[in-house]
Amino acid sequence: MTAYLPADTETRQGLTAMNENFLTPGSARVMVSNVTYETAQALYEEIAAVPGVASVTFDGTEEHYRDAAALYDVTFSEAADDEASLAAVEQLKELLAGYDLSLDTMVGFDATAMLRREMGIILLVAAVIIVIVLSLTSRAWAEVPVLLLTFAAAALLNMGTNFFYGKISFVSDAIATVLQLALAIDYAIILCHRFSDEHEYKPTRDACIDALSKAIPEISASSLTTMRWTATPWRTRLRPGHSARWRGWITR
Repeated sequence: MTAYLPADTETRQGLTAMNENFLTPGSARVMVSNVTYETAQALYEEIAAVPGVASVTFDGTEEHYRDAAALYDVTFSEAADDEASLAAVEQLKELLAGYDLSLDTMVGFDATAMLRREMGIILLVAAVIIVIVLSLTSRAWAEVPVLLLTFAAAALLNMGTNFFYGKISFVSDAIATVLQLALAIDYAIILCHRFSDEHEYKPTRDACIDALSKAIPEISASSLTTMRWTATPWRTRLRPGHSARWRGWITR
């Protein structure tokens, strides 16, 4: 998330200077279980010889060998997102394929892909539950597809204008749809039920006007709990001289 920091802040300048002058190498903790100490020592030499591995820490203490399990602290010669580190991890997996291997590393770990995959599962389960609940609680079958269309449109709008620029925070992209599970459908149900009550003794147009006028205070009061200010990447397009804390905001 540091990509959204303004260029004139001390934090952004410090991170830029650190990245330009220092290398933070990737690392991994490799554990091989059910091996003798002699085998573990031989594997230590083989791991150290893997291209892309800068150093390996392993000794006979309980921190690295205990209960027939050997733990190696591996440091790579390049950063965690470098191709050389990725290749080194793959070679380690091939080298230790015949052993009981456990690997803990951030090399090759894509948080964005994991978040999107998990959110997809959540949305699938939520969609099924929502359809079931709406089918059981709606006063007319036509309400179900209308409410689902409302939910889809609100989720698209909630992604923000940056969606059309082709760039959006992966966190915002992932949670934009989930936010609507508790917002758009909730507000739409309030309006639909209010309209149904008013339509029992009023014409359609008058019922719609009265339902909207009565639902707006309820929806507005509820929205106050989710309204927030969020900094966005388009700060730099504002005029110079604006205070940094007021540069760019989205109200939800």
